[in-house]
Amino acid sequence: MPPALCITGPCEICGQPAHGRHFGAISCRACAAFFRRAGKPNSKSQELICSKGNCTVAKDGIFRCKACRLKKCYQVGMNSSKFQTDRDLISNCFQYSNPSKLSSPQSLANFLGRPAMILTCEPENASTSKFVIDLSSLINKAVEVFNDPVYFPSPCNFENSLEKMVWALEDLNAMRFDTKVEFQTRIGQSELFSFWEGTFMKTVKWFSKFPEFMDLPMHVKLEIVKSSWLIWIRLDQQAQTANLQRQQFLGEDWYMSGEGRCMNLKNVEIDLGFISNYSKDQLGACMNLDQFKPWRLSIDELVKLNPTNVELNFMLIQLCLHDAQKKFPGEIRTAIEKLLEIQANNLHDHYVKTMKTPYYSGRLTKMMKILQIVEGDIRRQREIAQLVRVFDLFCIDFSNPEMFEFF
Repeated sequence: MPPALCITGPCEICGQPAHGRHFGAISCRACAAFFRRAGKPNSKSQELICSKGNCTVAKDGIFRCKACRLKKCYQVGMNSSKFQTDRDLISNCFQYSNPSKLSSPQSLANFLGRPAMILTCEPENASTSKFVIDLSSLINKAVEVFNDPVYFPSPCNFENSLEKMVWALEDLNAMRFDTKVEFQTRIGQSELFSFWEGTFMKTVKWFSKFPEFMDLPMHVKLEIVKSSWLIWIRLDQQAQTANLQRQQFLGEDWYMSGEGRCMNLKNVEIDLGFISNYSKDQLGACMNLDQFKPWRLSIDELVKLNPTNVELNFMLIQLCLHDAQKKFPGEIRTAIEKLLEIQANNLHDHYVKTMKTPYYSGRLTKMMKILQIVEGDIRRQREIAQLVRVFDLFCIDFSNPEMFEFF
């Protein structure tokens, strides 16, 4: 087999060893790269003019004058029409700067107009018509609770509002243990509706024992509760689960799933036929139906921390109000900032005055780590809920959609 053709000799521009024929002339790589930049019609080098007009290459092979070097390139036969702009990434990127040339990659999902996770579904299963769940009765119940006078047991002496909320949560949980704990094996329409109503009202009753919160206008209180009740109950259930697992009353596969109810993830049956025309397997491709799976990390941290009731209530306040603070501007945001400041001072007083623990940064860091884990899970759930809305996977809607930003 004959040897490959190899072009040797000096560069016709600078006299250095050549590396082949570039753009119509034998040249080194340096001169080829120079002409590649300077030879473009819109290059600024095209406008350069040398005062001498006859500069030559230096002994070290370097041209000091760009204008004369470009002139020499043209003289030896280099031609910008030989540029291959479709071969390198730098030039090729200019082709995509024009939106008119862009087109969506053709795929089966694009062709059918449905996401890849439900390609096998029949088109008639899409939820084009929905029935609306009216939540006005729950809102009215919340207004009634907020309008009722707040009573605390007279023998108790509370130092601040954070301690009052500790008593409120303990009282709510004590009411739960008046009934027998149920081992839940199924999640369907009645179970889910019962869970929504029970947990929303529990959140409302807890907030009603928050003195500074109760001083806010009614519409502000309702907006905060509607946007944060699912967040509040999330951490509350995780804390209950962690407490029972720490005492070895629950195994690692058991989780609290509502007031007085717990479930084993391996045995629970989920029936979503009342909210979607798609099957559980089809929905499972885009939804995390095992909502407790991401909880394991935060529950493990709660087990290690073993928070006091004061710390847990502070975490509930921080989680709910910090999330609401990011949503609401103006008046509501200012009110939330004040509430957060008050409770931060109350927690400090609890550590320093009550617990005699002025150095509490270690526990505070662990608490913030747990909140970050929960917030990350909530962000992911909101993204999933957005996909559900975009692709009309559910055949239900809510009269107050802000109450169900995630599930």
